[in-house]
Amino acid sequence: MTLIVEKHVPVAMRDGVTLSGDVYRPSDGEPRSTVLIRTPYCKDDPAHTNTWINVLRAVESGWAVVVQDVRGRFRSEGDFVPFVNEADDGVDTIQWVRGQPWSDGKVGMVGGSYVGISQWLAAAKNPEGLIGIVPAVTADDVHSGWLYEDDNVVLGFLAHWVSILLASAGMNEKSRPRIAGLERNVAEGKIRTFHQLIEEAGEFAPYLRDWRDRSRSLVDPELAGHVEVPAFVIGGWFDIFLPGTVASFVRREAMGARNLHDRLLIGPWAHGLMGGWFPARFFGPASSFDSLDPTSLQLGWLEEIRDGRNHADHPVSVFSMGADEWRCFSSWPPDDARRMQLQLRSSTPDRAETSADTYGVLSLEPPVPTIGGRTFFPGYKVGANSGPRMVDALSARHDVQTFVSDPLFEDVEILGSVTCSLKVAATGPTPVVIKLATLDDNGSSELLCEGSSFSTAEGTGGKSITVDLGSTAIRLSKGTRLCAYLASSDFPRLEDGPRTSLEVCHGEGGPVLELDVLRLG
Repeated sequence: MTLIVEKHVPVAMRDGVTLSGDVYRPSDGEPRSTVLIRTPYCKDDPAHTNTWINVLRAVESGWAVVVQDVRGRFRSEGDFVPFVNEADDGVDTIQWVRGQPWSDGKVGMVGGSYVGISQWLAAAKNPEGLIGIVPAVTADDVHSGWLYEDDNVVLGFLAHWVSILLASAGMNEKSRPRIAGLERNVAEGKIRTFHQLIEEAGEFAPYLRDWRDRSRSLVDPELAGHVEVPAFVIGGWFDIFLPGTVASFVRREAMGARNLHDRLLIGPWAHGLMGGWFPARFFGPASSFDSLDPTSLQLGWLEEIRDGRNHADHPVSVFSMGADEWRCFSSWPPDDARRMQLQLRSSTPDRAETSADTYGVLSLEPPVPTIGGRTFFPGYKVGANSGPRMVDALSARHDVQTFVSDPLFEDVEILGSVTCSLKVAATGPTPVVIKLATLDDNGSSELLCEGSSFSTAEGTGGKSITVDLGSTAIRLSKGTRLCAYLASSDFPRLEDGPRTSLEVCHGEGGPVLELDVLRLG
């Protein structure tokens, strides 16, 4: 099949701003369904254009493809203000596509990260002609899924993201050195707070100032529940947006918006690194996103909707680490998973600062360093900084408290969410960071999942809190112990903001893990 490529096609928005797009379509002139990709990362860059689907293969499969620079980026007019215009601009672009002679009026959207959240924003308007969206490695909630973790600023990601946005926008002589050094200053600890990031980059990225208010969400936090079309949600166990990815899928069912064609796919991937390989762990060739043939996977799903074919009986597909195989379920967490509680006890009782039942965490300089996990600093495809790294070195720090479970008495598979409940007291507002790892007989611990909360439990009495550690899928053998590291910092993944001494008060017990598990016998 031969194809026609039309470059830099103007598309007028409702306010008169013109956006620029490239159109790829079969040359036979027949009306075709269209895949729409709206990106801030340059439509003329083939690496970004073909990240989620191969454009040529899509056209060969009978689809038209439109790749558009979002407002204020590259060849599109207007000012780029993240998130603000994507809903209306997405709707207007869909309507433009539907009016073209090569269009059959049916549009599906695909793409990851910002390209993914732009789908949620447009789809919430439920535009005519949109048949489905494939938001990958993203969240539908800008506030808690993108900028913050609880009330803790996700600083490392924001510093990198703003850096690449500004660098690719073309900086002048005044701004270029400051932006070029932004990530270096974070890595060296010269920028440690959101306020400092705003001081350094706010002149060139004024939208940063609009994100300071922790209490104000930029979009409806229940956005996914208002989307009527089917959604194929894709995420990674070590992706920065994993909590928001899972929440967007689960939220739809909770709000009664679940569509029979909805799907969830999660692999052992980090943001921009979807091969299933990390320096400390390789999950096998089947773990690669490419092994699933992403183009056929996504186009096949859109065609299933377009052509009215039957939906999948098991719409949830997750890669179970440890077993190193894909598992399929009808829901998430699986219907037959059961909630398990594990009591954790301090492995270093000699560090208790006040009594045998109070475990102290000092606030020291420098902050506890980020090691692996859901990090995206310094950025794209830097796999050495993310994923299942060995973290047992944290137990040697005096500003980290270590808690360990008893050995598991049977083989289990964790399939679902993980939370940690504990009672804390502090001398002021402070982050409460928990990293959960597996612990072997040699004392080596490998990071599994993590999360943080923001505690305002001042005083000696303490306050009970629950820290969401996200979701995971992993098979654990009988005798395995789980290890939780408690700290009040995690830099540069999180802002090194208010940080005070922190105490865990649990009497004779300790923090309690709750997790969804299948018992394997």
